[in-house]
Amino acid sequence: MENMPRNKGFVSWLILIIIALALLKYFLNWSIIDVANSEQGKNTINYVKDVLNIVWFYIKPAVMFIWRMIMSLWSAKQSV
Repeated sequence: MENMPRNKGFVSWLILIIIALALLKYFLNWSIIDVANSEQGKNTINYVKDVLNIVWFYIKPAVMFIWRMIMSLWSAKQSV
């Protein structure tokens, strides 16, 4: 039992977010779709997209280098 992974991970967070959005809609009549379709929501989404593109431009070489190193270690481990 000690060696079992304790990762609940991505699926748990996804379920939690869906439940939170459903509760917001039910109790406050607030919808993420309505917010995203508004003019301010569209501007915010475009701003976040631009920021993420700029960040990715600067970190992509390092991320790709690390990914290639992981893949080379993985293939070396598989061949042993």
